[in-house]
Amino acid sequence: MSLAKSPLRKGTNRKSPKKGESPKKKTFTTMVYEYNDSGLTHNKVEIEHLNTVIVSLNQKVEVTKDMQAELDSKNANLLQSEKDRDQLHQQHREYIQKNEEDSKANKDFQDRLHMKNEDLQKEINRLNDVINVLKREKADRETTIDRQSTALLQLQNEIQRITHELKIRIDVESQLSESRNLVAELEAQKAELKKQLTIASDYLIEQDDKVHKANKTSLELLDHLKDAELEIETLKDYIVELKHRIAVYIPVESDSVDAKLAEYINNYPERNRLKVMFMRESSGIYQFGTRKIFVKVEQDKIIIRVGGGFLTIDEFLDIYTPLEIEKLERKSPLKKFSEKVAVQKTCIGREIREDSPIRSPARSPKRGSPTGKGSPMRKTSTKKGGSPLKK
Repeated sequence: MSLAKSPLRKGTNRKSPKKGESPKKKTFTTMVYEYNDSGLTHNKVEIEHLNTVIVSLNQKVEVTKDMQAELDSKNANLLQSEKDRDQLHQQHREYIQKNEEDSKANKDFQDRLHMKNEDLQKEINRLNDVINVLKREKADRETTIDRQSTALLQLQNEIQRITHELKIRIDVESQLSESRNLVAELEAQKAELKKQLTIASDYLIEQDDKVHKANKTSLELLDHLKDAELEIETLKDYIVELKHRIAVYIPVESDSVDAKLAEYINNYPERNRLKVMFMRESSGIYQFGTRKIFVKVEQDKIIIRVGGGFLTIDEFLDIYTPLEIEKLERKSPLKKFSEKVAVQKTCIGREIREDSPIRSPARSPKRGSPTGKGSPMRKTSTKKGGSPLKK
């Protein structure tokens, strides 16, 4: 029995990839042979067909195994991704919790800082009130000094008037003493003049005591004024110290130079050396004490123009801070006032001692004075009973 082969017909059976799978899959080829019915039984054809089906099923089994392995790999990746996601969620929750704790701590710190600033502001206000009270007391004392000075000048004018009257009376007494023809009348006039001189001397002594007391009171007021000035200076130093403790330079937001200067001042290690502060007038222009300066920033450094050149801020502070402090001390109004008052009181006291008719025993009377040689007052002091001034 002859076997005739029909033309070979090849068929390719490619399974289409499922959604999510890789397009590269194993393909299998089914070879189908067609035989002529002549000489072949139905069983052989069926056997050939079954063999072909078996081969095809084996290929499908291999593809299924590959797909299962790939599916297991995908599941493992999925589990790892879920673990990473859970870990990220845990980290996110921890970060949120930490952020809330930090926010709470910052809020507590800001509250404490605000309370501390309020306490310091209250202390500054209290010290300002004390300074105002001391200034009012100083003004009252100045008014009292002026009133005492006016009274002192009035007393000096009164003393000069009485001295002038006393000289006139002494001249009258001298003329009466030279008149020998009117002895009785002269004695009566002498007695009257002695009485008047005694009264005048007592009055002059009383006025001199008042002047002395007024001078003493003025000196005491000057001492009190100096004490008040020292106390005011002490309070000013204390206020400056408090300001240095809490002082924070707040820059203008849009000014980079001012922000850099604020960073330098607020981070300065020795704040007590910053006795003269920078006062901003415009961009780059500042007032340092009595000096107007130009400030700029180059290479992240603060540069200050002085004359025709430039200095760093450290060099500028070392050179010009002592000069500005000396200028401020020379312009102190309290110091000038106390020196002026001291000079005036010294001059007034000297004038009072020189113009007083009651001189110290240690001083010799000037030539031509009422108690000098040839004066009738000197003659009457040699008579019995002594000088009326000594009485």
